[in-house]
Amino acid sequence: MDDLDLSELQGWGNILGKKSEENKGTKKTYGNKKSSESGNNGNKQSGKTGNHENKQFNGGGNKYSNRNVNKQSSGNINKRSNRNANNRDVSSYVGAPYNFVPFSKKVVPVSDKDMLVRGIIDDELLSGEITYSVKAETPIFIDDGRDNHEFYRNVYDEYAIPGSTVRGLFRAHAQILGVSGFNEDIEDYRLMYRKVGARSDDPDRDRYNEVLGNRQVLIQQKPISVLKHVRGGYIKNEGGKYYLYPTGVKQICSAMGEMNYYVLSERHIQARGDDPGFAYFKKHKEILQHDLSKEFKKEWDRSGRLHYKGTPNPDYVQRYYKVSYEVKNLRNIVAVGEPGKYKKEGYLVFTGKMNEKKAIYIIPEMVEEGRIQIPEADVKAYLIDFKKKETTLRTFGGADKFALPKEGQTRPVFYIELEGRLYFGYTPRLRLFYDHTIKEGYKQENADGFDMVKSMFGCTGDKESFKSKVSFSDAVLQTGNPKKEEGAKVVLGEPKPSSYRDYLEQSKGKDIVTYNHDFTLRGVKQYWLRDAIVQGGDIKNKNVGSEINALSAGNIFHGKIRFQNLTKEELGLLLWCVRLEKNSQVNIGKAKAYGYGRCSISDVSLQILNHKKAYGLSAALDLSPFDKADVNEYINTYQKAMSEKLHRDITATEPVKTFFMMKDATIMPDADRIRYMSIDAKEYQKRGKNSLQKPGELVKRNRSET
Repeated sequence: MDDLDLSELQGWGNILGKKSEENKGTKKTYGNKKSSESGNNGNKQSGKTGNHENKQFNGGGNKYSNRNVNKQSSGNINKRSNRNANNRDVSSYVGAPYNFVPFSKKVVPVSDKDMLVRGIIDDELLSGEITYSVKAETPIFIDDGRDNHEFYRNVYDEYAIPGSTVRGLFRAHAQILGVSGFNEDIEDYRLMYRKVGARSDDPDRDRYNEVLGNRQVLIQQKPISVLKHVRGGYIKNEGGKYYLYPTGVKQICSAMGEMNYYVLSERHIQARGDDPGFAYFKKHKEILQHDLSKEFKKEWDRSGRLHYKGTPNPDYVQRYYKVSYEVKNLRNIVAVGEPGKYKKEGYLVFTGKMNEKKAIYIIPEMVEEGRIQIPEADVKAYLIDFKKKETTLRTFGGADKFALPKEGQTRPVFYIELEGRLYFGYTPRLRLFYDHTIKEGYKQENADGFDMVKSMFGCTGDKESFKSKVSFSDAVLQTGNPKKEEGAKVVLGEPKPSSYRDYLEQSKGKDIVTYNHDFTLRGVKQYWLRDAIVQGGDIKNKNVGSEINALSAGNIFHGKIRFQNLTKEELGLLLWCVRLEKNSQVNIGKAKAYGYGRCSISDVSLQILNHKKAYGLSAALDLSPFDKADVNEYINTYQKAMSEKLHRDITATEPVKTFFMMKDATIMPDADRIRYMSIDAKEYQKRGKNSLQKPGELVKRNRSET
């Protein structure tokens, strides 16, 4: 697999995420062998890899298979969703339950003057209230965030869709329909990647190998694999700043480059048998990934490579111990024991569990001289990466094994210092930062100025900040005893921008573009509507499942939006974001990828404050100073004004057409065309250079077969 890694980053939120400091580093030319990438949601552990003896091994690369068998929930079955993916040729399938609405090329600006209308009374500015109803067309779940994961209830103990959820939904609509920018919504940091055993056509394989210095060298007339640029050292937290400290061993020998740590094979430990120098491993069996009381079995794969298959040790967990040791002939460890038993001191490091990995490492003792401070931007990027894969890391013995040290703490680490860049991690085959940050691929023009979304929903800036002119109440359930679904459990690991084949624009038939190249972000991620709930496969690892306690389809919620000092065009845009178009529906809440939370919005009504009734001194007191207004009139006013600015009909622009195509409940793609690709069926490996079809291509194909 080549571009999707559950251990890598999470998606950009509903759009792309939050801002982060840009990490400006020096470019390099680098490279490697098999990707550690894996599937997204709904996955099963696999951990397959093809490493073999005399190589250094990477830890923490287990994978997840994504079985999505398209079973239907009761009451939500129809012909289209009954088509099973197994009836089609999975060897060529490329798809996902999401796709992308392209960014508009330019942002339509709002002037500084038009931003300064808050808190004033002006007959040309409109204030009032919008009401609407939301009907759940499939079961819906809004998590209350508590341990039992029940449906959200407001302060009055009413089931409700929180106002913050509604605000986020309509703001996302406004960014597309309002030809606005996404500058503030994009996290600007460097993603990380690992290419262990990558395919020969992987675009970053050679770069990865070059950075690590992956070479075959002759040591005492024996060819061995070494990582010539990787050093062992120590990372220390000093007052919130992180430093890398070197060891007392600068290098083992010149042929091995900067490699200054020692590698021990479990097969070598097993072969030493009752050697007293290796009695330490009998006392600490948890150090070993395999049960050394049982022999390794020889197996040859189809390419003629020899593998040694052992019996897994269930007590193995990534950790490190302080030890003493002895070395012979430069690199051969001949004894390991408790601290003080032997002449040399250091740490024994055993990294994350991985199929066929048999290597453990000794990093020599730390010295104080020559420390290196890790750039704050790199620390921030590492922490973002860690946070987003924290849930997955629990399956490898606990996320704390991969965390940065706390204040005053020191941990053994592996690192590379090459051409002005610094890389670090807890395994020799560590994850590298890409050359470019995510935001370098965001190429909308005029995105730094004010736009309609910033004018309506408010914004913060270095010089000026503006509060929102719209507020959203909870959309409250209207039935006293709501229908509920039986509890379910699904995997909610969100799609990640590390899936560069899908998140970045790709050209058919050309080389794959990654974050190491000149790239362009594909657009705003949106989930497809589904006509029914689909169930994933059995979740064998209970640590990655999320509880879904949904309310049934048919439940209705009522909500209100209050607005102050909107222009006619802004009010028209807001109303369009709520009402949308004929047959439009939306996704709300958790588990959208599985079909939960498909909702229709109806009964949109508008009341506008009459200034004369409310504030006129000559008029009698009016307890209801609001006038009912025509929703369509304001939407038409907005569309006409924006079309004039664009010099074309706004409804004919590519972003708007694509958005409404994905929201049209009458043309939902078949369930088997918007499922996650399967790890078990090796669909990621088989996809070649194929990326997601554009929404229009998928819908057109679907229409031609119905």
